[in-house]
Amino acid sequence: YFIDGIPMEGFGTSFQINNIPINTAERIEVYKGVVPIWLGSDALGGAINIITGDRHRNYIDASYSYGSFNTHRTSVNAAVTSKKGLTAQINAFQNYSDNDYRVKVDAADINTGAYAPGAWVRRFHDTYHNETLIANVGFVGTRFADKLLLGVTVGRNYKEIQTGARMVSVFGGWHRRGTILMPSLKYKKDNLIKGLDVTLNANYNLGSEQNIDTMNVRYDWYGNSKPNGTSGERSRSLYKYKNNNGLATGVFNYRLGEHHALALSDVFNTFDRKGADPLNPATVDRPQKTQKNVLGLGYSYHVSDLWSVSVFSKFLTQRNSLSTTSAAATTSRLGYGVAGTYFVRPDLQLKASYELTNRLPEAQELFGDVENQEGNPNLKPEQSNNLNLGASYNLPLNADDRLLVNANAVYRYSYNFIYNRLNNNQSRLVADNRDGVRTLGVDGEVRYSHKNRFSAGATLTYQYLQNTQQIEPGYTGVSPLYLDQMPNIPYLFGNADASLTLPNLGGKGNSLSLGYNLLYVHQFYLYWPSLGGNKLNIPQQLSHDLNVVYSLQNGRYNIGIEGRNLANALLYDNFSLQKPGRAFYVNLRYFFTKTTN
Repeated sequence: YFIDGIPMEGFGTSFQINNIPINTAERIEVYKGVVPIWLGSDALGGAINIITGDRHRNYIDASYSYGSFNTHRTSVNAAVTSKKGLTAQINAFQNYSDNDYRVKVDAADINTGAYAPGAWVRRFHDTYHNETLIANVGFVGTRFADKLLLGVTVGRNYKEIQTGARMVSVFGGWHRRGTILMPSLKYKKDNLIKGLDVTLNANYNLGSEQNIDTMNVRYDWYGNSKPNGTSGERSRSLYKYKNNNGLATGVFNYRLGEHHALALSDVFNTFDRKGADPLNPATVDRPQKTQKNVLGLGYSYHVSDLWSVSVFSKFLTQRNSLSTTSAAATTSRLGYGVAGTYFVRPDLQLKASYELTNRLPEAQELFGDVENQEGNPNLKPEQSNNLNLGASYNLPLNADDRLLVNANAVYRYSYNFIYNRLNNNQSRLVADNRDGVRTLGVDGEVRYSHKNRFSAGATLTYQYLQNTQQIEPGYTGVSPLYLDQMPNIPYLFGNADASLTLPNLGGKGNSLSLGYNLLYVHQFYLYWPSLGGNKLNIPQQLSHDLNVVYSLQNGRYNIGIEGRNLANALLYDNFSLQKPGRAFYVNLRYFFTKTTN
């Protein structure tokens, strides 16, 4: 995930994708297949970039939401900009939820031993809240910078931990706290010299995290507890640490003429976890440091509205410090690719790309997250050959109606494929490598729209990931898992949506919007299919959402009602962690902007 082209991996737990208010985003860019060179990422298969936008120079956008499970969300975004371009901006938001939704589990009373398979119980230790403020000051729209902002992000979060990696482990006291204190620099200037666009970003997170596990008890799903040794609920700890995340990016695009362009990008990340535990003072932290750099160079040629082609290369390096007794290890990888698009006619576009790409291990995968992700310092970089084919048909049926059809196919063969599995006692996740994984996939989208009043569409994705590792630890000869479908990865899923807008309802400038969303995930394997009766399918999931929004005075005042998972279906995350059931929310929003000459 990216925000305005900046990778989010170093932002800390107070600023994550599920914390960001929806009205902060102006639009969301989704890239499938080749990731643009200017994002400077080692991501495989695509990326999501959230554009916050700055089209409003003087505005205030405030919203509040309340709903099920005692969930509160508040957001205030505002900017003041002078005629000469001096600007001050703030984005402030908070989230709070008890997350006390009901789940279906096999429960046993810790005191009596009474066992109840398929019992409905309420989560009792899953409260979460965060408060974050982003402040920027600088210049926009001047002769020396389209954007020059000095900023700081400050925030804190609190999270109770209800379960381990699977819902068989239950906790009632373990929690964690965190802070973010992140100064930042953003600079952007198009045509710094004729044809040269420059974007620079930098930030460094000085925040801290603390893991708090001090209760020597064991809990059951009914909230009962009893004493359990001296080792806390999982591992007695007051470990406080800093991850010392830093990021610097530079993107340079140079237009050589009407048809030619060069792009150069560089993204540098650093991570250096340091901490101490007063409950375990004799324990000395081993080095947990990684530095990653992605250097990209690309050339593109395009003929407007007819065809384009681009060639690119990425050079990736990673330096990991994992031990006090051995030197840091440095890994280098080279990737390259070509992508092209051709308009058979104005409404029919064909796309194709090939890329030899690399994914370097993330810090959390190497060192863990001090919660439910166990570190694997021996994790290897993943490399894959990727071939993507696609077509897009954008047909105007008449002056008011339009039909869009997209279809894509992908073939990928990955070496040292990185995936998450359960550790040996199934209490945490751990990232690991498979020698080889073959992926075949297709996806399609159909969308119909009528003016700006009605839109309906559906997408469907099928992906088959096949294990090609022949030798397995603990087995002699060819592994029984050879050519198995990869477990714990959905292979057939889709969604559908429809929206209707009734303009000038109840007065000029007022409107009523109705929306519907459907989510479908076919059942998939939790464990390897070859394990027979032990593979434990994750059931099919089908969810329905509805929303109604009434806007007054051209969007200045807005009130909305939202219903999620209306059928109260059982929904699951990976490793069968259950998501919330039926929920309702009321959303209020005020937006005002002032135009300056």
